[in-house]
Amino acid sequence: MQQHAFDHLSDEKLSRMHSCFRRIGESEGNEGMANAETELLNLCSEANLFVETTTTQSLHQWYAAMNCFGMMAATLPVEVAEEAE
Repeated sequence: MQQHAFDHLSDEKLSRMHSCFRRIGESEGNEGMANAETELLNLCSEANLFVETTTTQSLHQWYAAMNCFGMMAATLPVEVAEEAE
């Protein structure tokens, strides 16, 4: 899922994601890191989660991680919730 979820993004957005990872790794200050993290989370919210390599477990993990940052609703799509039961 990791690779294919972002296939639809433009080269510019993929480049910005790479830049965010680099800035987070090199950041010495909280403000710089916070800005890079915010930009990265905004870009991650554009992921296409419904690609052929996606599993129910990876969707649960994705929604849980993004919920920790307040980026998505607390509920999963109906299909995923039903599969989990």
